[in-house]
Amino acid sequence: MQTLIKTLKQVVSSCALLVVCNVGVAAQKEQRIISHAVAAYGGDALLTLQSISAREQANQYSQWQSSHALQGETVSYVNEQQRMLLIDFTKQHKAFKQVTTRLVGSHGSNMPSVIERLFVADKGYVIDHALKQYQPASNITFENTDFTVSDQLDPLIIRKLYQDKAASKWTDTAYIQGAAHDVLTVHEGSEQQYIVYLNQQTGYLSRMLTERGGQLRSFDFLNHQQQQGFVWAQQLFVSSSEGPIYQAYLRELSFNSLKSQAFSLPKAYKVKPKDVPVDVSKHTFLQLAKGVYFIGQGWGYTLFVDAGEYFISAGAWQMHANDKAWQKNLALLKTHTGLNKPVAQHVVTHHHSDHMMGLEDVIAHGADLIVHPSDMNALQAHLTAPLEAQRVIAATNMHTLANNKVILIDVPNSHASHNLVLYLPEHKLLFSEDMFGSSWQSGFDSPSNWPHGDTYHRLKILTDKLQQQELEVSVYASSHHRRVLTHAEIEQALAIELPTKAQLMQRVLGE
Repeated sequence: MQTLIKTLKQVVSSCALLVVCNVGVAAQKEQRIISHAVAAYGGDALLTLQSISAREQANQYSQWQSSHALQGETVSYVNEQQRMLLIDFTKQHKAFKQVTTRLVGSHGSNMPSVIERLFVADKGYVIDHALKQYQPASNITFENTDFTVSDQLDPLIIRKLYQDKAASKWTDTAYIQGAAHDVLTVHEGSEQQYIVYLNQQTGYLSRMLTERGGQLRSFDFLNHQQQQGFVWAQQLFVSSSEGPIYQAYLRELSFNSLKSQAFSLPKAYKVKPKDVPVDVSKHTFLQLAKGVYFIGQGWGYTLFVDAGEYFISAGAWQMHANDKAWQKNLALLKTHTGLNKPVAQHVVTHHHSDHMMGLEDVIAHGADLIVHPSDMNALQAHLTAPLEAQRVIAATNMHTLANNKVILIDVPNSHASHNLVLYLPEHKLLFSEDMFGSSWQSGFDSPSNWPHGDTYHRLKILTDKLQQQELEVSVYASSHHRRVLTHAEIEQALAIELPTKAQLMQRVLGE
């Protein structure tokens, strides 16, 4: 019996030793693969890197709203992007700059949107190159200054892989462009998981997989080159199962060459005045004039005009079909006014589905729909069932309703080739959707940011149209903004400088 027990102990001991040996061999395999990659990318110089700067030119792809109803609901957008990233690892400074110009999609000018974020001396800043202003930003840290763009630079991925070597597991062998690659899974099963594909011969990173917002993304690194003893990929292609996202066709990196002045705030710029966003959290009722009511919450507001025996409405924006935003606005109208008149007509300003999302409730209420002829098919396609022809009224430029109480003006623009704006001549009041507005209590959104730069362009188109028709406006209301603007405030917005693309490129990238 004792002999049997002794034999079993020896077997168990041998098995345990075998498991330890196998784990050790596996760990050595990952270590060897990672060491090979580190050596390929610069060795100790990479691990002790003091600073890095990266510049890239790229195309960005997305799906968004079409500008013309015949295109359908959404189309592919293409943006031209130029980026610059500066990192000082020793001093923990970082600067990120980006210029985005729309090539294909809805845009009224080639003025790009620009971003610059800076983290220096433990403080974050946002720089507005359109307004030549900057403001401190406590939410900016060294890690998030660049929106994780640094996580897409293959030398820095290999540097991070070295730090994560204990959490790396060899998973498989894969073939990319005919070459064998070791597949390593890092932080498997955690939110930090990422997967790298390393060329077995060169050690270069060819692909990385990450998950973002529940969507798997593939980063393919191409055209590697060597300089200053370091390696990096000159091209990057980012995609998901839904299609291409981003293609950097030219990347230039330099190492250990940054000067401290690279992280300075522009001397001629001023601190941005403090402003507070308008509180849109409450369901709000406003009477803009006699018989004119502006009701809504968040990002969607409806205008109701008393036409005598009935109301005319405009603005049925909502994100989901069951939000019932228009219906709730109508209920608040009845509560505040005590009037139980029906809404007999509703103006569909343009063909985008988010502005038609509440139409099922409008139709169920019994209102007829007024729409531009070019948007008729888009309207019918959006509805769950076709609407009878007698309940759809075609309206073109300067169409009048309720004995000239309401004038509809078609204002074609880049966002929507036909956009019906409501003008109330008795009150000199204008209501529009997706034209212009402000979410701030006193100031305006910066033209630096998309889509605000384009809305300034739309505002100019709108005011030019009003001048042509010799229509005077005192009050401007927008379906997306709780703040109602005066003529004087519109004049202030029109006076804001809109830099050219060349001016912004010079300010941001020094080109």
